[in-house]
Amino acid sequence: MSTLPRPVRYRCELFARLEAQGAPVKVRVLELSETGAFVEEAPGFDEAQVDDVGHLTLALPGGEPWTGRFRVARLGTSRRELKASGVEHVTVAAQGYGLEFAHDDDDELERLRDFLELLDLR
Repeated sequence: MSTLPRPVRYRCELFARLEAQGAPVKVRVLELSETGAFVEEAPGFDEAQVDDVGHLTLALPGGEPWTGRFRVARLGTSRRELKASGVEHVTVAAQGYGLEFAHDDDDELERLRDFLELLDLR
């Protein structure tokens, strides 16, 4: 059993470009950590299976987009906040995919960590 602490997962609502088997697809990222992400099911990425691989690209403030290789680690649900006037903190279950990142480049991992620090400050 690993004694390393699990990386902090940040709830967010970001849009990203996902490339797997086929054309690029715009997806909503609901959770993000340095080891992976949870993306909501989207047309064009709605029949993925565990162990499918691809690339996820996030637009980062003040620089080039971040792109990471991923493997689909799980199919499941997460929570997505609904935005409506006069209503706060209402969430719904969202079907999607847990992605596990494969970090090949330490500089890119550092860029992702810097972005996660920004999410932590909000």
